[in-house]
Amino acid sequence: MEASRKRGIFTMIQVVLAILAIVGCAWLGWKVFGYLQAQGTYSSIRCAYAGETSGQDANPIDFASLQAEYPGVVAWIRMDDLDIDYPVMQGEDNDFYLHNDPSGQSSVSGSIFLDSRNASDFTDLHSIVYGHNMRDRSMFGSLREYTSEDFYADGQDTFTIYTPDRANTYRIFAANIVDPSSEDYTVGFSDAQVFWAFETKLKTDSLYDTGVEVIAGDRVVTLSTCSSSNRLVLDARLVGSRTFGNAD
Repeated sequence: MEASRKRGIFTMIQVVLAILAIVGCAWLGWKVFGYLQAQGTYSSIRCAYAGETSGQDANPIDFASLQAEYPGVVAWIRMDDLDIDYPVMQGEDNDFYLHNDPSGQSSVSGSIFLDSRNASDFTDLHSIVYGHNMRDRSMFGSLREYTSEDFYADGQDTFTIYTPDRANTYRIFAANIVDPSSEDYTVGFSDAQVFWAFETKLKTDSLYDTGVEVIAGDRVVTLSTCSSSNRLVLDARLVGSRTFGNAD
């Protein structure tokens, strides 16, 4: 009887382990499928609407066609060294594009998106752009490199945000790990002096000194992604802006 009871327990354990293995494999398969699906989606969008960056006055992004297909698109972000090359969406809240791709379909990778409180043309003193920290380094996953001062010293410290009529270049001046409720997520500044104090604090709180100075009158874009239970934020000041078809 005792031997039979032990065999029963052993069999039950085997069944439970088998079920767990099946569930684990199914979950892993679902994640891999989700990653591959997202990669295919963004690759198709790039091929259809994004051209090579050049020194010409023409916008490399075909915004007319892109926005006709994906009305939520407001910009495009490029950071070549980290393979960041994505449309920037904006929704009525900061939840929709966290879970959906540009076409509105559910996606594990979500979208890169501008804070819903910001002006869509990036004219605010402080704009925030969000993206998932994906394990395959897609979306904003590669931004984790900036927690290392050595990487900042050796890597690319600028990125470009294209809008339908402009190319804005930003230089990263601070990197930090913050709480989701941090004041770093404040937008809607109207007082230049108040914003200057805010910008100075962003630089002071940085994980390391980037050597990039901030000045009164700057416009700042913060790139935000997850870092465990907190957030990794990169703060960058506008250092160049070019209007397409016009000489600045």
